[in-house]
Amino acid sequence: MPEINQFAGVVRQHHASLRYFIRSLGVQSAWVDDLAQEAFLLAYRKWEDLDEVGNAGLWLCAIAKNLVMNELSKTSRRQRLLDENMTTLLLAAEGGGDERPASVADRGIRHEALRDCMAKLPERSRQVVHARYFDDQNSSEIGSDLKMTTTAVRQVLFRSRQLLADCLQRKSIHEAT
Repeated sequence: MPEINQFAGVVRQHHASLRYFIRSLGVQSAWVDDLAQEAFLLAYRKWEDLDEVGNAGLWLCAIAKNLVMNELSKTSRRQRLLDENMTTLLLAAEGGGDERPASVADRGIRHEALRDCMAKLPERSRQVVHARYFDDQNSSEIGSDLKMTTTAVRQVLFRSRQLLADCLQRKSIHEAT
């Protein structure tokens, strides 16, 4: 178990950035605090696994990333995630596997790439994606606001996710070369 003052310092130092990281993975804002709390509780229980306190931020992000991935795999999810497909896309952009989470700078680059890809979407698609993922509206609410059927909204979301995934994939290939 960690020394309580040392752990409290880690919590104070990393609380805001951990919440930002969790939200950036597509978790609904109402659930971010719960997942951050779960990550801190798990970190407290597994404190002896931390190699050095200076690595606590990356370690906490890895714990949170695993919690979000576990949430994806649950069959009876409580709808913590904005959308399973978008969270899968964001986790893939984050690295997806067991490697350490990206640094804040890398996440900034990836979020900038996502913004660039969003800008390339047709206007209607951007409106639908924004309403779904930023305003947390469901298909019927979006359809009502944008004068579309719920089926049309779902089709636009499906195509938009595909376009965003393709765009992000192309950007990662170009950056790697």
